[in-house]
Amino acid sequence: MLGLLTLLTVPALAAEQEVYLLASVQLGGSNLAQSIFLHEPQITTLEECQKAVRIGQRDRDWLRYHHIFMRDRFQGFTGQLDYRCVFSDQRFSHWDDRARYSHPYLISIDEQAILRVERVESQAQCASRLKGLSEARRAISRCAVGNQRLL
Repeated sequence: MLGLLTLLTVPALAAEQEVYLLASVQLGGSNLAQSIFLHEPQITTLEECQKAVRIGQRDRDWLRYHHIFMRDRFQGFTGQLDYRCVFSDQRFSHWDDRARYSHPYLISIDEQAILRVERVESQAQCASRLKGLSEARRAISRCAVGNQRLL
């Protein structure tokens, strides 16, 4: 009976995962990064997300996952952009380009493109936690600040 109940709950858990675009910019030569978590309800597969990213980059017009990279805020620095389409059962507050990036996170993405975000107290604490992870986990993790709250 317990096995049957477990089988019935697995699809429900899988259905809670949604596709997000994790957009990050890392300042060249540093461990400082900013990340945003964008969600489009009508995009339900990684392939659709990746297509939206290709079109947005090609056309320089993000009709899906609309966001703006403010290059003028990084004058004197090089910024490396990274876009990753991921699955997540975690939810985030709406992205607002004017909000301060004051929420430090430890971000991990596994081989199945599952996103796991953990709120930490500070960038320094995140760096310490990152150093303490196993080599395998450290390879799929990074620290970043965001301007969205983890709900």
